[in-house]
Amino acid sequence: MNKKHAILLIAILVLTTIACEFSFGGGGEPTEEDVSFELTRTALQQTQTALAQQPEPESPPADDVDNDQAAPPADSDDDDQDEEDEESCYFSRWTGVESIPDGTVFDPGDNFVKTWTLRNDGTCDWTDDTRMVFEEGDQLGGPDSVKLGETIEAGDEITVEIPMEAPSSDGDYTGVWRLTAPDGTKMGKYWVKITVGSSSSAPSPTFAVTSVNYSMPFTTIPITCPAKKTVEITANITTNGAGTVTYKWDDSLGCSGCGTKSVNFDSAGTKSVTHSMLFGAAGDHWAKIYIDDPNHQWFGQQNFSLFCN
Repeated sequence: MNKKHAILLIAILVLTTIACEFSFGGGGEPTEEDVSFELTRTALQQTQTALAQQPEPESPPADDVDNDQAAPPADSDDDDQDEEDEESCYFSRWTGVESIPDGTVFDPGDNFVKTWTLRNDGTCDWTDDTRMVFEEGDQLGGPDSVKLGETIEAGDEITVEIPMEAPSSDGDYTGVWRLTAPDGTKMGKYWVKITVGSSSSAPSPTFAVTSVNYSMPFTTIPITCPAKKTVEITANITTNGAGTVTYKWDDSLGCSGCGTKSVNFDSAGTKSVTHSMLFGAAGDHWAKIYIDDPNHQWFGQQNFSLFCN
C-alpha cells in the first residue's frame, strides 16, 4: 500500500466515525460540534480530492541513469611512440622531397644514397648531435646512425643522406629510420623501399638523382691579398637511369648569374658539373647544388675557406 492509499483510508474511517456520531445525535439546531464536524468533513474531502488528482510517481527512464561511475576505457598503448609528441619542442616534418622513390629497382649489390629533406617544425634547434637512427626492417648496409653534423634552427630544412647497398638476393626490402634528438626524444619515422631484381623481371625505376658528392682539390685555400682568385667546385651527380637532370648552383657570394643548366644521362651513372667563384678577400665560404628535375631537392653543400698568404 502506498502513501496516498493509506491517507485515503484514514480519511474514510474518520468520516465514517463522525457520521455515525452525528446520525445518532438527533435533529434540531446545529451545535458547535455539528459545525466542527462539517468543517472537518470538508477539509478531509478536499484532501481526498487533492490526493486523487496527484499522479503516480514514475520510474526514471533508462537515459537518466547517472553514468559518471562508468568504468573508464582501458589505457592506450603508447610505448612505441609512433607519433611525435605535439607538446615536445622537437618536431620534424618531411617536405615531400626524397631520393630513391618507393619501389626503385636495383641490381644485387648496387650502391645508392637514400635522402630525405626534413623541416624543423618544432621550437628547439636540432644540434649537430641529432641523428637519423636505424629502427627496424632491412638496414640495407646502412650505418646504425648518421649525425646531422650541423645545427638546424626551427623552421629550417636539411637533407639527410644515408649510404646503402642493395642486398644480394632478389626481393622487396623496407628499412625504417627515426630522427632522434641528443636527449633521446624520438621524432618522425622515415623509410626506404626498394626492389632487387633483374630489369627483365621488374619494372624500370622512376628516374631520379640518387646522390650528389662534392669535390675540390683543397678546402683551405691560400690567396694573395688583395689579388683576386678563382675557386672551382665540382658536383658529381649520380642517377639510377637514363634521363635529363636540370640543376642550379647557389653560393655564399650570392651566385650572380647562376641560372638553371642541364646534363643528359644515357644510362645510370655519374657525371660531373663544375661551379666557379671569384674571390678578392679571405673568409669562410660555401657552394651547393639544387636538382630541380627530377628531384626538386638540395643536396648538402661544400664548405671551404680562403686565407691571405
